[in-house]
Amino acid sequence: MSKFFGKIIDRFKHLRLKQIIYFAFIIVLLLIIGVINIYRNHVTEKLYDQQEGQRWSSKVRCGQVSMFFSESYAVNADKIAEFEYNINKGLIADGYQESGASLTEGGAVWNDCYSAMGSITVTRDKRSVDAVAVGVGGDFFQFHPMKLLSGNYFSGDDLMKDNVILDEELAWQLFGSNDIVGQTITLEGIPHFIAGVVERDNGKYVKSAGLNFPTIYLSYQSLAAYGTIDASVLATNGSLGSVTEKKASEVEDATKASESASDTDSKGIICMEVVMPNPVENYAKNFLIEKLGINTNVVDVIDNTNRFENKNLLNVMKNFHIRGMQLKPVIYPYWENNARAHENILAIFMMVQLVCAIVVFIMLAIFVVQSYRHRKWRVGQLVEKFLDWKYDIESGVKKHNNKWKYF
Repeated sequence: MSKFFGKIIDRFKHLRLKQIIYFAFIIVLLLIIGVINIYRNHVTEKLYDQQEGQRWSSKVRCGQVSMFFSESYAVNADKIAEFEYNINKGLIADGYQESGASLTEGGAVWNDCYSAMGSITVTRDKRSVDAVAVGVGGDFFQFHPMKLLSGNYFSGDDLMKDNVILDEELAWQLFGSNDIVGQTITLEGIPHFIAGVVERDNGKYVKSAGLNFPTIYLSYQSLAAYGTIDASVLATNGSLGSVTEKKASEVEDATKASESASDTDSKGIICMEVVMPNPVENYAKNFLIEKLGINTNVVDVIDNTNRFENKNLLNVMKNFHIRGMQLKPVIYPYWENNARAHENILAIFMMVQLVCAIVVFIMLAIFVVQSYRHRKWRVGQLVEKFLDWKYDIESGVKKHNNKWKYF
């Protein structure tokens, strides 16, 4: 083996300058491919909103699918309950789940969450802040595990819908601290309790998607009852983030506000996300379209499972010229806009990798052809050397066996 490497080193010592530059260029191209691959993996790992399929089960291949509705599609909490019933029923029929299993009864092999976007006035004592509001249901924070600075997430299964989570900017504007778990804020005079404070994602694409205002995460029912549901809230500055100081009389009037029950008839849910078994490619996506009767002309259904792998990124590049066209009446939440921006960037980087790989292949092919044309050996000589090598190996094995056959 040492002789083999010695010959290779000796061969490189006799390379001409042009040959050295030739091989150096190949090495540089291979390094570019490797560095881009490391970057792609790093970016993908940071997009935690897209990885619930991997987190959900290490034993069964699972997929994450997102469905984006227009507000005119009129999806409310009752419609989500209907969807959940049909998903559960379909998985039982397909044999992936035992009869009687469900999200509420246990034994379910799937999970979901849903969300609506809007704005709401958050009040603490005399201070009020107009904030972006994300109304959530189901296990939203399992799909979107933002970094907690204090406290815990709340669950969609909570009977009382009065827990909220603030981002760090809203927490500082209202309390001047992140350590505020258990404190109370009011929404239209109705008290809600702070379950936790989260760190806001600060990537440039997230900010471009609109997440640069104070944000509160609350139950969909609370947003429907006390806030304004409007998916376009992130597209305009408006009065978001403004702080106002109220007089004592105004605070007292707000406290006497209507204590209306949750408005389950309110519409405006724009996103439902599902994690479920995905034994073959696109099974989960096609399952949801069929079982829920989704009209894909007006609802965007996206399989998040492998969206950053080469095959899907090639499809992105294939449709790159029309990707900027909004052909369906939906408004994406900030996390999907962030994912789509990274999808575009990673698709371009993948094309750079592909071009580098093609160039390397061509250059190596040229080198092999040129080496063959200027060879100082014949095929017959190689065959003879191979046969000699084979004979030496067999002789060595035979000698070894004869030596130890009496032991």
